[in-house]
Amino acid sequence: KFRNHANNKENEEIRELTALVSGSDRIIDTLTRAFDKHYGDGESPADIWIAFIEVSPAINENTTRIHSAKELAEKCGLPEPNKFSYEVVFEWAIPEKYVVYEVSLQTLMERRLQERRILLPSTAEVRRYIAKELQQQSPWEIGVTLGFFVRKFGARAPLDWISHQLFRNYIQAKILNDDVVRLNYIHEHTDYAPWYTEIVDFQFFCDLDNGIGTALYDWWLLDIDFFLDCEEFREWRDIMEDSMTWNLIEFWETWYDVNGNGAVRELSAKERLSYNEEKKKLLVEYEKKRADIKAEAIKIGL
Repeated sequence: KFRNHANNKENEEIRELTALVSGSDRIIDTLTRAFDKHYGDGESPADIWIAFIEVSPAINENTTRIHSAKELAEKCGLPEPNKFSYEVVFEWAIPEKYVVYEVSLQTLMERRLQERRILLPSTAEVRRYIAKELQQQSPWEIGVTLGFFVRKFGARAPLDWISHQLFRNYIQAKILNDDVVRLNYIHEHTDYAPWYTEIVDFQFFCDLDNGIGTALYDWWLLDIDFFLDCEEFREWRDIMEDSMTWNLIEFWETWYDVNGNGAVRELSAKERLSYNEEKKKLLVEYEKKRADIKAEAIKIGL
């Protein structure tokens, strides 16, 4: 199964369905695939979703059917198994309980995600292009750049994790001793180009985190306008949710004619059929209202 799954990724034109779903911790790879599905395969951006998942290290991988893609590649004897180092594979589907946040490609595009940085021939070129930009910035500026990029995912996304994961996508860090770290940037346009190397101390990472925090918190999440927008949204959302709950209760009481004694009358078969039809209509209406709530949350940046 995994061999076919891996071949599907290499040969998009010749697909063989498998029961495997892969996930990656490389944000840029994921975004590139999402844009490929839209511009290459013609899929609607509203139907392309990026999900962030979290699986506790204590979870038994066998019972949850999670596998290391690299280990599967090695078992299958695939060439270059290290290509799968950043991936895990689920059997059948990713359990909903592991999903912590989802965002559609349409939302990212509406928030003006920098497509020019993503729409290059390969993810390797995307990483080189952005790494070259970052190499010319101070650590604080790198943090601000990453923070502004991550804001497109919304305030409910795992912002800190995405920011630092993006940094690792572009720059590899290796601790040499107590206060010396070697950073490797790659920004050439061949697979065999040397890395640009920089030696820094740990203050670099303090400044990096400060830049991320400035972009995410000082200039956004703690901004008074954003705070007031969120408070107004939450009040409106709670009113909408309460209204739907009480309307559903009143709907049930109307049909079952609950009196002051709490007695409930029995519906006839014909009445039950009508009740179910009317309830379906009401629930469809509620789905539209919840879609409106979700759209408003996205609009203000949640």
